[in-house]
Amino acid sequence: MKRQISLKLFVTLAFLSLGVVLVTGYSMLSAHYYRMGMNSVTASDMEGAAHSYLELVPPARRNQLDNFRGYQIAAHWEHIPRAFKEVFRTPPAEPGFTVKVGRSKWFAPPDAMYFVYRYQSNDQTLFVTRHGSRDTAPPLIGRNAAESREMLFGISVLIAGVLGGVILLLLRRVSRPVAALGQWAHTLNAENLNKPLPDFSYPELNDLAGLIRTSLSSVQESLAREHRFLSYASHELRTPITIIRNNIELLRKIKETQGSGYISQQEKVINRIDRASLNMQYLTETLLWLSKKEMVSLPVKCIQLDKMLAQLVEEMEYLLDRKEVELKLETRPCTVFLPEFPVQIILGNLIRNAFQYTWEGCINIFQEDNRVVVTNPQSPADTGQNDVGFGLGLQLTAQLTKKLDWRYVDESTTDVHKASITFGSEGGKLTEGIENR
Repeated sequence: MKRQISLKLFVTLAFLSLGVVLVTGYSMLSAHYYRMGMNSVTASDMEGAAHSYLELVPPARRNQLDNFRGYQIAAHWEHIPRAFKEVFRTPPAEPGFTVKVGRSKWFAPPDAMYFVYRYQSNDQTLFVTRHGSRDTAPPLIGRNAAESREMLFGISVLIAGVLGGVILLLLRRVSRPVAALGQWAHTLNAENLNKPLPDFSYPELNDLAGLIRTSLSSVQESLAREHRFLSYASHELRTPITIIRNNIELLRKIKETQGSGYISQQEKVINRIDRASLNMQYLTETLLWLSKKEMVSLPVKCIQLDKMLAQLVEEMEYLLDRKEVELKLETRPCTVFLPEFPVQIILGNLIRNAFQYTWEGCINIFQEDNRVVVTNPQSPADTGQNDVGFGLGLQLTAQLTKKLDWRYVDESTTDVHKASITFGSEGGKLTEGIENR
């Protein structure tokens, strides 16, 4: 994992790097202009010496190499000292000033310096030379160089101090509002989400705070709509449920008055309506219970898992009509004490998913004790359809098992879908045996 650098450290390093580059660059530039200034002064002095030499020394008194005003002046390159010819190799081709520095080390003065100036006046050419070393250099030059280094060092330290102060000031001015923005974002909840935004000193941070609040408000509104939907759906379902229940009771009373004339087929229809209305009632109560924040225990009931599975399979077998599907149901008699309708919702979702999205092959439903496993074949094309069609039931199953602390595992491969649920039973098995269907 890539290690992330903090914003404060990044800004500090950026300003320090900029400061080092600026100080180093201006120091090198100062040293360069210092050398150019010294060379210009020396060249001007050597040119003046050559001009005075031509005016003050007549040709009859000139030698091959004359010492004049601290310089050695010769009319021909062959007559200058040997040391200069070894350093420069060839004479300067154009009139002007040339300097070469002997061996030197970092932060130390050179061992020797060689200056040559070619002076051209009409048809007269002069070579003005001068040699300088540590031993022959005047003390004033050393003192001036030392003062220049001290001044340069002092300016560098001053610049570094000013830059450090600016960095510290910027970090305080920027980091405090950013930290305040982070703390404010952590404390946002449904109660203080609509309070006025605090001022974070900078328009960009204020805009970011507004964006955070807008995003959280959208999420909060979505959650509120979902909660209202569950509440409204659960509330509005009560009326049709009541009507269905009342009509069932009315049909039963009619049956009692008619006696044997009552058709058996109508009895099956009434039983189905009765079960459907009870399912709607239990579903409403379960959704209400699931939408509550506080944990309220659901009433438990003695449930025979094997018989509940057989009943659910019988009710949903119509989903297998006109399909080349083989169904294998293997159960063992088992009685547990659990909330009835959450168990029924979960098992119904798993069986409905297997029946609805299997077109051929074999569906296996296996139950042993409080564990149920549903396996059905699927093709890669069915996988996406499965996710879309069974999304809501899958979410409801996951939420129920999580809140009830039951173990639920959903596994899918390219050709097989397997779902298993282990219910937290407080009861035990009443009888043992295997029923095959």
